[in-house]
Amino acid sequence: MAVEAPWPAGDPRVRDLRADFLASLRRAVGDSEGVAVATSGGLDSLAVLSNTVLEQGDQRRVTAVAIEMTDDRGQSNIPYVRRLLEGLGPRCDLRIVPFSQRPAGAPEWHPEGPRLDALPEANRLLVEVAHEAGATVLLTGDGADELLGSGQYLTSAVLRSRGPRALGAYWRDHRGEHHRTAKLEAVGLLAGLVGRRRRAMTYLACSWPELCRNPPHDFLAAPYRDIADSWTNSWIRSLVELHEQHHTSLAAMEAWSDLYPHQRLRTAGLMRNEDPFLDREFSERAKRLPLHRRYDPSHPHAYWRMKSQVIRLMPPGTLAVLPTAKQIFSRAIVDRVDPAELEAKTLLDHGILSHSALRGGLDPMVATRIVEVEQWLSTAVERGYDLVD
Repeated sequence: MAVEAPWPAGDPRVRDLRADFLASLRRAVGDSEGVAVATSGGLDSLAVLSNTVLEQGDQRRVTAVAIEMTDDRGQSNIPYVRRLLEGLGPRCDLRIVPFSQRPAGAPEWHPEGPRLDALPEANRLLVEVAHEAGATVLLTGDGADELLGSGQYLTSAVLRSRGPRALGAYWRDHRGEHHRTAKLEAVGLLAGLVGRRRRAMTYLACSWPELCRNPPHDFLAAPYRDIADSWTNSWIRSLVELHEQHHTSLAAMEAWSDLYPHQRLRTAGLMRNEDPFLDREFSERAKRLPLHRRYDPSHPHAYWRMKSQVIRLMPPGTLAVLPTAKQIFSRAIVDRVDPAELEAKTLLDHGILSHSALRGGLDPMVATRIVEVEQWLSTAVERGYDLVD
């Protein structure tokens, strides 16, 4: 099974990415007279917005488009956007729409497959708002977490480069998702003592335990359940082989897994969609940054320390208005689909989805994927496509 290119070795000469990022923004904007930036209020989209305003705001019309959402702590994302724009001056308009508003149209359908973004209708709404504002390109902060966020398994590198004090902060800031930080970092230190294949399998067991279990796809009907199980097993084997052949450390495996497979979302319609962080030239340059340089213990907030390379992309004078903690919108994402009221007529009629799946306790994230595939498949059938084996 084909997989993406391996993670390259870090180049110690790569320190400052801001010039490369500004070049990526210029390529994304191109000759567009109107530019919109999808702004969530997080560091990634604020980096795109602030640099776009300062670089392009005197020559082009720049509009920040934002959907007001409430995070898991009950706080809005809009105050951070307003504070940043107030500091940047009047060279950018701000258009806000509530999360409850529905788009006039549906996300653009593509024959390659369904959209797998967390909020496809919200992304369509952003496009419509940007289009009304006269924009012909929509920029996003997508991919920054995956490309520049600080990961696990960096104990030895942080200790060598920053010393024991920084290592304490690194351990406090990095909380293992499936295991305690101490266990993960200890495994990372000991991984060099085992063979390459066992090292790759150890990484998957630590960071992707759900792949090791390969849970059955009970929501699918036969024969699709067996096909999905077989494909998953083949994909897992391909991951082990890639890491075995190309990556000597668990940190490099983690960096690769953060970015691949990462679906670069197609436009939701009406205009171009560009992701400056995922620009090929910029991402190739960023991947050569030594991994331990993604973490900087000198910052006063854990969010900044773990996103230090994004902080370095910010224009001078913006730190005072940046958010100091990451906002999480998991409830808003999960709550948009009620598994108990899920309908998937096309999938059921064509024998792809199991009838029993809709009667059981379906995982909310699986339910969202079913909705997305159902919408894509029902549109395909309406357009005259036939299902074949």
